Parts: sequence; C-alpha cells; structure tokens
Amino acid sequence: MSKKNLTMQDLLEAQEDGSLEPKGDSLEKMKSVAKLKEELAKKSKLIQWQVVRDVLVDKTVEMLDIPLLNFLLPAWKKYREITEFADPENYPPNETELVSLSEHTVAVEHRPYLQVTYRQLPVTKIEFTLEAELTLQEVVLQIRNGKIMAIHAGSVKGKGELLLEQQSLVKKDFGPYQLPGSIDLGDGVSLKDFPEVHVAAATKT
Repeated sequence: MSKKNLTMQDLLEAQEDGSLEPKGDSLEKMKSVAKLKEELAKKSKLIQWQVVRDVLVDKTVEMLDIPLLNFLLPAWKKYREITEFADPENYPPNETELVSLSEHTVAVEHRPYLQVTYRQLPVTKIEFTLEAELTLQEVVLQIRNGKIMAIHAGSVKGKGELLLEQQSLVKKDFGPYQLPGSIDLGDGVSLKDFPEVHVAAATKT
C-alpha cells in the first residue's frame, strides 16, 4: 500500500475479499435507522426507502475516510522520547533530529455521525462508534523546531470495528502494510498543539 494520505477506510478495505460495506438489512434493524424510515414516510409518500437505505450504506463507508495521521499524531505527543524535542534549549530550532520509535500500539475511539436532512431541514442524527488498534513498527520521525516535519518508513497493522447502537457493522483485521517511504507534513505539526481526540498510546515491551 503506497497511498500517502492513508485512511482508516483504506486499511479496512485492503482485504482479500475486498468488501467493507455493511449490509443494508443490518442497518435497518437498528432503532435509529428504523426511526428514520418512519420519519421519512411521514414527510412524503414519494420517498423510496430502498434508495435512502443504499445511500446510508455508502455514507457509512465514507465516514471511515479518516486520515491515519489524525489518530497517530495526537497519540505520539504522549511519548516522552518525542515531546522532549519541543525544548528549544536542548534542541536548537535550526537542527533536524531523526527519532526512531519502538514498536507501539495506538488505541482509537472516534464517534462519527450522519446528519440526515429533508429539504434542507434536519430529520435525525445517526451516531456511530469507530474503535481501532494500530500497531506501528520501524517508524522514524523527522523533528525540527519543536515540530514533526516528516514521517519516514515504517509499517502498520491492527484491527478496526464500526458500531451502531453497540452492534458491529464492520469488523476487520488488517496489515501489516508498509507506510509510504516518506510523508511530508509541510510546515510541520507542533508537538505542543495537538487537537483533542480520544486516543491512547502504549509501547510494546
């Protein structure tokens, strides 16, 4: 896998069966989806539920199109071996450091949702839970001026599951897959201003 902007959808789709879509009948059993069906039926008799259901399935898969770095970068802030490079007294801004990370696992919990509208008015919100474990090996970070400037080499493996109302819609193991040779982060990502996300990091011993 050589795609630079690797996403959770890429990882979960890259299986031998090539299948990721949740079954429409599985979605339809959920209370929130059944409620949506009832509400739309009240709005108009012309609404074809089969069409709506197919769109829901497609949009559910699209929700997984979340860049892998959205989870990895905040988690890496928890590593002292990385955050120490934010100290300008010990690491001058004009110097570049290459930091090799030991094998480690990032646990992810993300809560995407679908907002369903009819004639631009909200009908209901369907809330999902994405849970994943990402195990990284042989990753090297390029750090300068308290920022991660690039990510070199490495591989990722793990598992992911998408749930609705505590029921599993998609559940898969993946990898290991080689990350792109180098991921350039442009102006860099500061070690001091990561956004709040629900992640946890652990180093394998």
